[in-house]
Amino acid sequence: MQEAIMRLIELQNIDLEILKIERAMNEIPQSLQKAQTQKESLNKKLSELTEIIEEKKKQKDLFEEELKEEYNKLKSTQARLIQIRGTREYQLLLREIEEIKKANKQKEEEILKLMEEIEGLEQQKKEIEEELNKAEELFNEEKQKFDEFCQKLLSDKEELLKKRETIAEKIPTNLLKKYELLRQRKGGIGIAPVINYVCEGCHMSIPPQLYNEIQKDNRYYECPHCKRLIFYKKIYIPEEKEEVPENKNTQS
Repeated sequence: MQEAIMRLIELQNIDLEILKIERAMNEIPQSLQKAQTQKESLNKKLSELTEIIEEKKKQKDLFEEELKEEYNKLKSTQARLIQIRGTREYQLLLREIEEIKKANKQKEEEILKLMEEIEGLEQQKKEIEEELNKAEELFNEEKQKFDEFCQKLLSDKEELLKKRETIAEKIPTNLLKKYELLRQRKGGIGIAPVINYVCEGCHMSIPPQLYNEIQKDNRYYECPHCKRLIFYKKIYIPEEKEEVPENKNTQS
């Protein structure tokens, strides 16, 4: 009986180590998370900036097309001056030409302003791209470290699984099945020690009669609260000796 319980305790310790490994593999390190967040943030900035630049370029192209049409209109209007005889009509046409020139000048200034804005944005884009390259390098470095770490954990897990298989073969089938079912339902813990009337699996007090019974260690017991298999801790887990600090009082 004691041997089966000891095997179960050993199996439980291995299962907890495996669970710890699996959690570590699913938990992304803070350094990797930070590098990933930085990379994603810069990618978003770059995407938004690229979109703004494209819109500015479209606007500039549109203004240039409009300006081209206005220049053609100006040439056509200036050509009509030669054919006009009346002074009043001539003056009106001159005024129209001046308005076209004024509008063209304003459009040229708008195009120039857009060109300056695009140039500034392109410079910003270049700087972000440089930052992004560094962020991607850092991310790749951190990911490689994490991948290597996970590979080591996988290797450790495989060793534990082999050891687990060897131990499991030595446990009675019905007891092993009960333990496996409890472990799956109870957060990875299928067997728990009891000390001072308390089950360390659910931290609930057990009845005094049951507490006295498990100290006899003559059959399998289960917690009346969490239904886990339980055992008397002092029998299977040696108590750690409390270290008494040395008295180093000195006389003055």
